[in-house]
Amino acid sequence: MKIRVALLALLVSVLPCVSGVAGDDTVGNPSAAAAQKVRVLVVTGGHGYDEEPFEGLFRSMPSVEATFKPVNRAFRDPDKWQWDVMVLYHMPPTISEQDQAALLSLLDRGVGVVGLHHAIAAWNKWPEYWKIIGARYFLEDAEEDGKPWPRSTYQHDADIIYRPVKPEHPVTAGLDAFTLHDETYKGYRMEPDVEVILEAEHEAAQREAGWVHQYRKSRVCYIQPGHGPSCFGDANYRKLVEQAILWAAGRTGSNPKEEARTGEK
Repeated sequence: MKIRVALLALLVSVLPCVSGVAGDDTVGNPSAAAAQKVRVLVVTGGHGYDEEPFEGLFRSMPSVEATFKPVNRAFRDPDKWQWDVMVLYHMPPTISEQDQAALLSLLDRGVGVVGLHHAIAAWNKWPEYWKIIGARYFLEDAEEDGKPWPRSTYQHDADIIYRPVKPEHPVTAGLDAFTLHDETYKGYRMEPDVEVILEAEHEAAQREAGWVHQYRKSRVCYIQPGHGPSCFGDANYRKLVEQAILWAAGRTGSNPKEEARTGEK
């Protein structure tokens, strides 16, 4: 009888350990599961948007844990930064010197960047931002190196075909051509080091609609579509943005500079 009781006690003590190592160390451990997700800070402000469907875009992504902050609070304390990727969906005209320094320090640490839609026109008077985002959108007529650039243009309520240029790239992997009812942009100047991965087909749209590059230690991806709910609920757009976040976080693919040296994509 004493032997049976001892065996029963031993079995009870062992069972919790067995269940805890049944092939998934996140079972019963929400913090471990959350740690595997990409931590994203979504930066907004300076341009209106439909808040609920936009936030739903990120909540639909199983691999992403998103926090939302207005741009005037996003970069105030870089020493306490806790995110893997920043998603820029902002469009303020100016940025303080303090926030400039904070942002650049994060990019020196390799924090990934995904810019969406009107983020291309943010901080429009800060030349370094054009290098970060990979292009300059002209809010007014301008001149660069003696070349005149007319004001960039846009058109609402357009049916635009988006076509992956390099379907093997981790950002566009698994995507065929798709159509979005969205807002076009046209007339922006591209930075020379970007790799175009997505093209737009519409007479009012610029051909280059998505690109990647590396700025300092950070991977940067810009995606032109994303004006409103017709994009946010679209399965192709959701996949495109989620894969951009994973790539910017370093979860997929190699760095753009490494790709250029090795020929890998």
